[in-house]
Amino acid sequence: MNNQIKTVLAIVVSLAVLLGIALWLQSLAPTEPMRNDAQADGVITANFACNADKSIGAMFNNEDDSVTLSLSDGRTMDLAHVVSADGARYANADESFVFWNVGNTATVMENGTTTYSGCTTPVNS
Repeated sequence: MNNQIKTVLAIVVSLAVLLGIALWLQSLAPTEPMRNDAQADGVITANFACNADKSIGAMFNNEDDSVTLSLSDGRTMDLAHVVSADGARYANADESFVFWNVGNTATVMENGTTTYSGCTTPVNS
């Protein structure tokens, strides 16, 4: 095999490796929460229907990277965005209350117990 063919093959293999790395890195990027009703001023809302006839209203504030939740049991929670390996995760200071949103699904955990499960919101078309 001559040097010109070896050079072309090396370039093709290098590009394929770089593309694979780029796709892998993109898969590690945090996902945006699924939202179903955009509003002005950096606030986006979503309504989740959950198991046991529960529901969650969420107002995502892009300005300060937080969420305000309105739970069907009457409580309202303001939570800050915290580190997450997957999806968007919001919690209070001691993480005794955690709202986790991945795609069009959500879960609430309180003191390590899941209290709102099977929560979904319609996917935008």
